[in-house]
Amino acid sequence: MREPRRSDVVVSSGRLRFFLPLLIAAGLLAGAGVPRARAASQSESQESQGPSAIQVRTNQQLFATLCALYAAGYPDIPADTPPPLRKMVLRLSTSDDPSVQALRTFYKQHRQSSNQATLAQYVSFAMVVSGPPLFGYLVPQEGLPPDVRDLDGFQKLLADFYAADHIDELWQQVKPFYDAEADRLRGPVSNVVTVATAYARRMNKFEGSRTFTVNVDPLIGSMTNIRIYSERYVIAVNPAVPDTMDEIRHAFLHFLLDPLPFDDQGDVDAKRYLKLYSDKAPRLGEEFKYDWISYVDECFVRAVELHLRRLSAGDLAAILGRDDSDGFLMVRPFYYGLDSYVRSPMTLAEYFPQLMKSIDIRTEGAREAQVDFAPSSAEPPTTEESAGDHIENWLDLGNQQIAMQDAKGAVATFERVLKLDPKNVRGLYGLAIASAMTGQGQQAHELFSKIVSPPFDSYADPSILSWAHIYLGRMNDLAGQRERAVVEYRAALAVPGLPEAARAAAELGVKQQYAPPKTKEDPGSSSHR
Repeated sequence: MREPRRSDVVVSSGRLRFFLPLLIAAGLLAGAGVPRARAASQSESQESQGPSAIQVRTNQQLFATLCALYAAGYPDIPADTPPPLRKMVLRLSTSDDPSVQALRTFYKQHRQSSNQATLAQYVSFAMVVSGPPLFGYLVPQEGLPPDVRDLDGFQKLLADFYAADHIDELWQQVKPFYDAEADRLRGPVSNVVTVATAYARRMNKFEGSRTFTVNVDPLIGSMTNIRIYSERYVIAVNPAVPDTMDEIRHAFLHFLLDPLPFDDQGDVDAKRYLKLYSDKAPRLGEEFKYDWISYVDECFVRAVELHLRRLSAGDLAAILGRDDSDGFLMVRPFYYGLDSYVRSPMTLAEYFPQLMKSIDIRTEGAREAQVDFAPSSAEPPTTEESAGDHIENWLDLGNQQIAMQDAKGAVATFERVLKLDPKNVRGLYGLAIASAMTGQGQQAHELFSKIVSPPFDSYADPSILSWAHIYLGRMNDLAGQRERAVVEYRAALAVPGLPEAARAAAELGVKQQYAPPKTKEDPGSSSHR
């Protein structure tokens, strides 16, 4: 018995979800982006136009993105890549075309602390763009995942590379093979869907714009990438990798079951006392320590997964013991609580509140208090690379907390980033946003001012630098200091390479004084924008 490759799965923090990176905070940040629902619906509508909410398909923009990544210098061409495809990729990596040279420069400037993190970032990009030749974003720039916003400028480079190096012709050459790989995966995926939906006792229909898409690409290598954009669940896989179906099943169970704990938050919150025990587990991800509902959700999915796998008593005991030692303590009570569900006539959605209520806090707490947690597998950062891994994790978590309106948690997270790296501009920017959300206007102003001042302004990326000036301008406008506000807006416009969304916001700030949008409850909201 082999446990699925959980360590190889790249997901976002918390509920496996990427949220909008800059959310609307009262007053100051209200005009920074687009409303959540609007950004999500534009993205989702692209997927929901297909014949089914559940699809296995090839993805031309993912193929083009991976070709560009390998041409730029990414070193890990999968060992099991078919020889003709490998030869094609290697030829791109030795090209002297100017478009490839530009990609190499960009890649070096944006390389992450590990190859895994680098690949995941570009896969995330491919999941939010349309097809060639322009690779346009499916959502407004303010609604992009944080890791994609960090790739500002790659979109044009990819379009130039696609045209100059005839990637469309390469795609036509490999498409029959890719289509065959997708066809080979459709049967097993259909079986996963049938078994899971039958267990949950629900029709295989999914309301609204909820979609689950498996993107097949052998160039993805051994790392399974799972991304969730609002109600759009996307997983990118290489079918040749062992245990691929285990990863697809886990991702689909999240798609199927995620609404249950999030729709029954009252019963879930009633067991929050048990968080005192799970929080002590060294191996438990920080996102689960901060987000109790996401933690319960993950434990519930794991418990259902164990039911579906029909393991021997020995294998079941081993996995439950491993989950306990890793901090997923509620997998065990969920698993045994589901025994009653199997004998009941209820659907899983109907049974879930009863399952939550059946967990006795005193009894379960006494059990959890006796669990011996496994020691952390990660040593304290002693090298630049290991410290970088920690920082990237904290930055991702902080962005998630901002997205979930957990401003206090975000403040603590970004403070931890700055403790590891006091000069981290992304940490300063995140702490400034979180401070504004908690009403600490003075601290936010000081942090934004720090970002736009030497030496930080010299290595802040254009997006952060321009928006820091814009937020300072808005603060000055709200304080009645219009002249200072205009200076900041003009400074934002002077930032080389600022995003279009920032340019539009700065130009509007120059033209008129900033005022927070009226709320729906305000009867005057329709006449003041």
